[in-house]
Amino acid sequence: MSGRKNARLREDIQRELSSILEFEGRDPVVREAFPTVMDVRLSVDGRYAKGYVAVAGEVDREAREKDLAQDRGFYRSMLAERLSLRHTPELRFVIDETVERSLRMQDLLRDDGLGLDSGTRADGASEGAQGGDEKT
Repeated sequence: MSGRKNARLREDIQRELSSILEFEGRDPVVREAFPTVMDVRLSVDGRYAKGYVAVAGEVDREAREKDLAQDRGFYRSMLAERLSLRHTPELRFVIDETVERSLRMQDLLRDDGLGLDSGTRADGASEGAQGGDEKT
């Protein structure tokens, strides 16, 4: 599969999976976690897709992955109805923790006083100050 076709298919799968998980999922536990498909990785031949799903709040990662895995046949059949593909990819879901990690890093940097507030650079100087000699 060419790179463009693979990228387009990944985007289509991501968009449709997002809609299915958010609005049509059968499991209320998954729907209440407000799942967001952050990324989809597709195998070269297009037969396998791995969806990276972010969920709201503090949840048990393994439990949500198990819930998503239980209904992956349903998600695949819904995807087959929406996309006209010769082979609908086999789905696998992974809970994406990228957003949580970035928020933790931001909190750590803020707590260390490295200056992530607006108006202050990491070196402690204000953003309006310029380096170099000033003539008075």
